Amino acid sequence: MNRFLLISFLYLFPSGILTGYSQLMNSHPIDSENRVTFTVNAPNAREVKIINLSDPDAMGAAEYTLTKDEDGIWSVQTNPCRPGFHYYNLSIDGFECADPRSQLYFGWGKWTSGLEIPEPTPSFYSPREGPKGEVTTHWYSSSITNTMRKCLIYTPPGYRSQTGVKYPVLYLQHGAGESELGWTMQGKVNVIMDNLIAEGKAKPMIIVMDNGYAADPASPNPSRPEAKDNRFEENLIKEVIPSVEANFRTRNDRENRAIAGLSMGAGQAQRVGFAHLDLFSAIGAFSGGARDFDIETSFGGIFQNVDSFHNRVNLYWVGCGEQDFLYEGAKMQHEALAEKGIQHEWHAVQGSHEWQVWRRHLYEFAQKVFQN
Repeated sequence: MNRFLLISFLYLFPSGILTGYSQLMNSHPIDSENRVTFTVNAPNAREVKIINLSDPDAMGAAEYTLTKDEDGIWSVQTNPCRPGFHYYNLSIDGFECADPRSQLYFGWGKWTSGLEIPEPTPSFYSPREGPKGEVTTHWYSSSITNTMRKCLIYTPPGYRSQTGVKYPVLYLQHGAGESELGWTMQGKVNVIMDNLIAEGKAKPMIIVMDNGYAADPASPNPSRPEAKDNRFEENLIKEVIPSVEANFRTRNDRENRAIAGLSMGAGQAQRVGFAHLDLFSAIGAFSGGARDFDIETSFGGIFQNVDSFHNRVNLYWVGCGEQDFLYEGAKMQHEALAEKGIQHEWHAVQGSHEWQVWRRHLYEFAQKVFQN
């Protein structure tokens, strides 16, 4: 077997897709000041670099050049890194690839290396003792894409034992270049929800995470179709929701359905949610600022009639990191909504276009949704 295929298999198989808890530990040591020491065994290489795929502040610099010792081991110690999850790649003589010592995550349209810098103290996304929910894979046949598709589904603690209980459902979408795996592997959705439910801060709910790319069979790029070829909305409404409600104990009315997402998924949540208020009562947009937002025309003119909006939407939640390139658009949207008198939640937090921000957004959003 090819050496690199073997490495990928060994690291992908225990990734925690089914349970969501078996995240591999960082294999590169991190000191008390969050400086990471990377080592790469590449004796024949002429140059080795670490390429930071997040913003430069996340890992202390945009890239690092490693130094080779007499045994052919390349190493470097980074500047202090920011707590949270960061994507990166190796560059060996100009060829970028994943780090075989890293857990791999699907991001940037491919399996990519990821680094988790821990918080100084246990956080809202740190696993704790107590009842645990489950993340399972749900396969369904899609006539829209002419494929078998899958979504990951979080069921809360007690779902298996409390067989008479039905639950509200949150449809939660990933960002561009990522997949249905993102909210579990990178976002730690199951840990966040287990902790919130244990504390009585969130209602027990089912969370459905489907792939936001649902390509028309004629699309030349099925993995990342252009907008005109992406039939996600049709796939969600006609296939995902009916399949979930037929196979899980769900409350099947609009008061008990919500849709949210990050970045690309935030745009999808807003477009789909506002177009189908017969199905959804709550919408969440994480890093979802629309640069061309217009209070009178955006999302089918939903904001024109304030009273009608309030009668139809239980929760409209908008958040963004203050260092995010989408922040000004999100803030502009919030200010326009406030001036119009549209009730909504606005959450600006420290951080950029990154999972640390979206984890925080989910933590806050989950405490508001399904509370009416």
